[in-house]
Amino acid sequence: MEITIKLTESADVPFIKKLLSQIRGIENVEISEEGKIYSWEEIESSEYFRKVLDKSFQQIKEGKYVEHSEELMDKIFGK
Repeated sequence: MEITIKLTESADVPFIKKLLSQIRGIENVEISEEGKIYSWEEIESSEYFRKVLDKSFQQIKEGKYVEHSEELMDKIFGK
């Protein structure tokens, strides 16, 4: 069985992939762009991933983030 998700260019692809890979029952997560499939290693080593991380760190420093309860995080990650 497969699920197709279409994302905008501004989507946080590495985060989405990591989040989906934590869900029980998901065997594999692949990201494709016009026929190209990227491996997790390619995503982590990409310049775009670095920029996303830098932006996230900057937002945290500036207090621009939302804290989630431990209960919510446990539900998301199935603990």
